[in-house]
Amino acid sequence: MSYGALSRPAVRALSRGAAEAGCWLNTGEGGLSPYHLEGGCDLVFQIGTAEYGVRDAHGRLSEARLRELAARERVRMFEIKLSQGAKPGKGGILPAVKVTEEIARIRGIPPHRDSISPNRHPEIDSTADLLDMIARVRQVTGKPVGFKAVLGAWGWLDELFAEIHRRGIASAPDFITVDGAEGGTGAAPMSLADNMGLPLREALPLLVDRLTLWGLRDRVRVIASGKLVTPVEVAWALCVGADFAVSARGFMFALGCIRAMQCNRDTCPTGITTHNSCLQRGLVPEDKARRVANYVRNMVREVGVIAHACGVPEPRALRRFHARVVTERGISVPLDRLYPPPQPDPALWRDLAADPG
Repeated sequence: MSYGALSRPAVRALSRGAAEAGCWLNTGEGGLSPYHLEGGCDLVFQIGTAEYGVRDAHGRLSEARLRELAARERVRMFEIKLSQGAKPGKGGILPAVKVTEEIARIRGIPPHRDSISPNRHPEIDSTADLLDMIARVRQVTGKPVGFKAVLGAWGWLDELFAEIHRRGIASAPDFITVDGAEGGTGAAPMSLADNMGLPLREALPLLVDRLTLWGLRDRVRVIASGKLVTPVEVAWALCVGADFAVSARGFMFALGCIRAMQCNRDTCPTGITTHNSCLQRGLVPEDKARRVANYVRNMVREVGVIAHACGVPEPRALRRFHARVVTERGISVPLDRLYPPPQPDPALWRDLAADPG
């Protein structure tokens, strides 16, 4: 939820609502603003490909800035964003009209100029580089570190997990956020938003099963993202194996998004993605914060209702056999048949760790 992409009152409402409901708020790749901190909620600081908010004068990752952020009590975790479902393989663009003096100062960039983030981190050119960066951020901050990605080809996961076994299980990311191709934004190229990346229904079980196969499932937490807007979608993700579910779209709706598709034009009529003070007047943080909190409460309650109906005491006890999918023939199939969970294979990771070829 980047300040810059989103307006000041929108971030204020999200921060206050998250604190009231007891959930965390992801900063998005735009750096940490005072408005993220204002509500007092727990924060996940996202390090995007441009490394806004933690970059030095040359645009490289600054350990001094990382330490400053880690010293803030409310910053609980760091997430390295490799890609997102709305536009996999492409960096973000914040047009000059939205790069105010304040936003430029928070991001560490020149004001009133287009801010274009690259499609990859300059420090990361391999799975080994990714683990090096995770280790670096974790050592500097002393806090949990993971990464976010939308999956396409997944062979690199085996390379990553083999490298983890070579280095030792402590080198693994603390969490992986898997985004589905369903993710969206009004500022994404339609060719990418509509056609690139695996949908979450394929990517989430794939990731969970590869972690299990490599004996890393207990070490790495899985966060599911990608159009998880309703309780049944969140319950499905928990059944498949997610530890947590996050949503952007659901909270945009809670703020009053009408999908005007003007996110990148500074003309959002609801005040959510504009820095035009006249348009922002329709978004009252105190009112929208209550709606944000109510969205979380209703989500938690309804997922609990689904879990109880499945005969388990809480949502974390949901498993694949609790859910069924209706096929094209009108016959339902249990998730554990669609996605049969594998058993850990010590021989696989021992052999590949010794000889990745």
